[in-house]
Amino acid sequence: MAVACDSPCAVVAAGVPSSPESSNTAVPSPFFDGLLPETAAFSYVSMEEPPQIRTIPRSTCPLCEGRGVELHGNLRDVLYGAPGCWGFLRCENPRCRLIWLHPTPVRQDIGLAYRCYFTHPESFESPGLSARLRSRLYAGYQCLLRGLDSLFGLGSARDALERRHLDPRSRGRLLDVGCGDGSFLYRMQQQGWQVTGIDLDPQAIAAARQRYGLELVVGDLQSARFASGSFDAVTMNHVIEHLFEPRETLQEVRRILRPAGLLVLVTPNPDSMGHQRHGAHWFGLDPPRHLHLFPPATLRALVEQAGFRVVALETTAVHADIFWGASRSIREARRHHRIGPLPQKVRPLRALRAALERYYEHVQLRRHPLAGEETVLVARSDAP
Repeated sequence: MAVACDSPCAVVAAGVPSSPESSNTAVPSPFFDGLLPETAAFSYVSMEEPPQIRTIPRSTCPLCEGRGVELHGNLRDVLYGAPGCWGFLRCENPRCRLIWLHPTPVRQDIGLAYRCYFTHPESFESPGLSARLRSRLYAGYQCLLRGLDSLFGLGSARDALERRHLDPRSRGRLLDVGCGDGSFLYRMQQQGWQVTGIDLDPQAIAAARQRYGLELVVGDLQSARFASGSFDAVTMNHVIEHLFEPRETLQEVRRILRPAGLLVLVTPNPDSMGHQRHGAHWFGLDPPRHLHLFPPATLRALVEQAGFRVVALETTAVHADIFWGASRSIREARRHHRIGPLPQKVRPLRALRAALERYYEHVQLRRHPLAGEETVLVARSDAP
């Protein structure tokens, strides 16, 4: 299963996981509740009587062992229809404040949470007429946003996020953890990087090899056993929230980075305006796939504990239209007791509203810089 993509990973009303210029699996569209394929055909696994996901309770904080207090409860997966009822606890330790899924799926069953996840194309055959129309609608929306981004000062933030905050003048060996369909790595390869990707989804890896001919690995980071000091940069885009052991993974990243190597993390921000507004319906929660959610200060502390020196930490509204639009779809689906996948329904007014909220959030970041929908952290492996 691919657990990362270049835009937030899930279906949206204001978008679906990725964009044409930064896509791992599908094209985000502001016009649909459902999923919009980019150029490939997609299929769902049958959702008839899905097997139940076994769980274990987890009432204490995985990071500091502080007591957890309920933040959200009685949540069902309306996006992809994974079975079960879920909640989130927040660590009551004011110096931690980690949020985690409770109960937690057992490791052996976590794959059931991704049975209907849109993470890989079935083929690269030409899409049908309706898919082409949706793609063109999306392309028009993106062109409009790009034009407006320059007026609102969002263009540079969008460009930086698309290249994962890597210096455009830099070159070296790059590893993308959770590489999905490999489109980000392909772009970076075109810019002179030597690229490698790793992902749990063998079909996503096969598709990326077929399309781009990249050097990719199937599996998790620890089992890959990369040599120490192998990479100049490691990127993890919407990955860390899916991990059972985020601290151990970060320690492994530090081992395989060269001295002064760069780590770039992008993850949903639970301190965002969208979470404050939508609460339990916030798109960034995504139960039961998101196991941990990190407030910016918590993420910084975790990365530093793993031996990194944080050089930049910010939040961004670049994908706020996706978060806000999807949150409304989730709220509506729960109100009508619908379980995913969501139908493809045209939502032009919702798209317009989500786009306006994106710019509003971006402006508000001047006063509240840690309230964006996503946190971006950049760190070096040369801890003092």
